[in-house]
Amino acid sequence: MKIILSLLFIALSLFGRADLDEYAQKMGFERDYYTALAKAKKLHRPLMLTVTKAECPWCDRLEDRTLTDTTVHARLKKEAVVVLVYKNFDEGEYPAQMFPAPFSPRTFFIDPFTQKTLLIINGYVEKDNFLKKLDALKKLWTK
Repeated sequence: MKIILSLLFIALSLFGRADLDEYAQKMGFERDYYTALAKAKKLHRPLMLTVTKAECPWCDRLEDRTLTDTTVHARLKKEAVVVLVYKNFDEGEYPAQMFPAPFSPRTFFIDPFTQKTLLIINGYVEKDNFLKKLDALKKLWTK
């Protein structure tokens, strides 16, 4: 019985990862931290790292309500390089120790040249609040 439940959990988790892959591709976001970092350096833009979890309703809201908003999405495409990672699956594929996420979602805006955090957004924020954070980021980003 334990084996069946474990296999079921793994299968459901893999579907969650596939959903994030599909979402990132649809939105034009990256899924690989180091690819996104190189792209941010090349474009001289801050890196936006969003750490999410599978089966996280607040993460889903951030993706479905905030990041897909046309104004937010347009600004992100112009002002940052976005990478989405799953806390539960992508550990080891991004420097989690540098960007701790004790809860999800957690969004870091990072200087790609130093990998220092410029700004953190904790949890889900509505689009108007997110746009204010992007305004604040603009003032912090001096490259």
